Amino acid sequence: MQVAIVGLGNLGTAVGNLIAVNGHQVVGWEYNAAVADEINQQHLNSRYLPGVELHPGLTATTNLADALTVRDIVFIALPSVFIERTLKPVQGSLHAETIVVNLAKGIDGATGLTSFQTVSDLFPLNPIVMLSGPSIANEFARGLPTVVMIAGRDKTDLMRVAQALDNDHFRVRFSDDAVGVELGGVLKNIYAIGLGLFDGQHITSVNFRAVYLTVAMEEITKIGVALGARLETFLYLSGIGDLLATSLSEHSHNRRMGELLAQGLPLAEVERQMGVTPEGFNTLRSMLYIAEKMHVPMPLAKGLWDVIHGRYSAAKFIQLFIRDFVE
Repeated sequence: MQVAIVGLGNLGTAVGNLIAVNGHQVVGWEYNAAVADEINQQHLNSRYLPGVELHPGLTATTNLADALTVRDIVFIALPSVFIERTLKPVQGSLHAETIVVNLAKGIDGATGLTSFQTVSDLFPLNPIVMLSGPSIANEFARGLPTVVMIAGRDKTDLMRVAQALDNDHFRVRFSDDAVGVELGGVLKNIYAIGLGLFDGQHITSVNFRAVYLTVAMEEITKIGVALGARLETFLYLSGIGDLLATSLSEHSHNRRMGELLAQGLPLAEVERQMGVTPEGFNTLRSMLYIAEKMHVPMPLAKGLWDVIHGRYSAAKFIQLFIRDFVE
């Protein structure tokens, strides 16, 4: 099977390596030439996936058109803000039978489209599949087990994607609710920021975390169903499973953002220290706007927005949580 990965960051590299280990031919596109050179010459990606030796079957290129000549599957592993500008110039390059699998999890603030919708608009003639679920790249890249969801219209397409990904430690399950599978992965990034606030305030109470994640799941389900997803989708791997994985992982950028905010740092300084704006921040802004228009209350998300913009401290957010945010 011939496979391309567009974006060799943390998740893209881990998925590309997984597929190469499974015996398939994988070429990855990467904007950063130094990253591509290191993958080709040393079989390492020390910037995005340190400590993992990569399979020689994963090669890298800085020419996107070359990567998109594959006939079987193309995985999109770009930050959501870069999807349109990166892929629009090459949107006519894919073979009609090539399956496009979206790994990105975000919402375009200008259009209101999710990453899956943006990719679908860019490649209207190709089968589009959404992958989401508990998929911390630093873990499964080291052989630790997980199970994720893939969603699409045609089970034949899902079977082809599963054949590329499945092995003894990485398995997929099928869904036909692409909206729900994507939104579970998109929305959980918001609430991982909140768990980071707890860490920054040294709150280790299991009771408190359990309450927080339950309330977060309630908000995710309400807005998700309002946007056309099925409730039961959020009760499985791409919903509660992904929320738990991202919120509890020490590798989560969104959780790290919360930790820095809890130290009283302003947003500009958080972004400077992290070097990247986590997806949860952009998603939070877009979802609050959408929720307002659809009359869906999201008090917990609104509270996180107020902390990010300095309207009250992390300590105040935690104080208000039990009193005001739990219905």
